[in-house]
Amino acid sequence: MDDRILAACELSNDLIFQKIPKDRLAYYIDVPLAAGRKAAGRFAGENIRALYKKYEIEIREAGSGKGGYGVVLRGQAVMDAKGCSVEIYRDSIEALAKHSRWKDTVLTCEQALEIHLAHEFFHILEYLENSSVVKEMEPVQTFSFFGLRRFSQVQRCGEIAAHVFAKELLKLPVLPNLYDYLYLIGTGKMTPLAFDDMVDIQKGNIAFSEKNVMMN
Repeated sequence: MDDRILAACELSNDLIFQKIPKDRLAYYIDVPLAAGRKAAGRFAGENIRALYKKYEIEIREAGSGKGGYGVVLRGQAVMDAKGCSVEIYRDSIEALAKHSRWKDTVLTCEQALEIHLAHEFFHILEYLENSSVVKEMEPVQTFSFFGLRRFSQVQRCGEIAAHVFAKELLKLPVLPNLYDYLYLIGTGKMTPLAFDDMVDIQKGNIAFSEKNVMMN
C-alpha cells in the first residue's frame, strides 16, 4: 500500500486534522515523509540494535502495555538529562505480530519489536539533535475571531516521519502503521470495511489536494 495513503490515515488522527485546509493536506503528508526518509538515509545498512548501543539508549521491558480506556502501548521513549531509554511492552509486541498478516507475510515478534525500536529511535534522534519535524512545519490556524488568531502545530507529522524512518531503515514492505490497523482488525476493534472506507476517503483527500496544487 502506498506510503502517502497510510501517511494520510495517520494524519487523520491528529486533533486538528479538520482544521487543515484540504488543499494543504499534501504538504503535511509529503514533507514529513521526505524528512523521515532523509533521516533513515543517514543510517542505511545499520542494525537498529547496534544503533541503540552506539547512542547508549537503554532498552527496558515494562509490564503489559495496557493503559486506561482500552489504550494499548507497545513502547515509549523516555528522554531526559539522565539519558534516553525505551520501554517495551512485550505482550503488546507479541499481539501485534500475531495479527500482522499482510498478503503472504506475518511479522515475527523480533521484527515487530525492531519496528518499535526504530520508530522510537527517530524520536530520540530528534531530541538529541534538538530538531523537530513538527516544529519545522507551518502551523495551522485553529481559531479566528475579530482579528484574533490562534495557530497549532500538526503533531502527527512527527509520527509520519517516524513511520517512514522505520520502514526505510528496516526495509519494510509498507509503512508500519498498517500493522496497527491490521491489529485493530484482527482483534475486532475495527472492521475491514471501516478500514477500506478510511483508505478511500484519504485517497480522495490526497487527489483533491494534488489537484489544487496543480491549479495554483
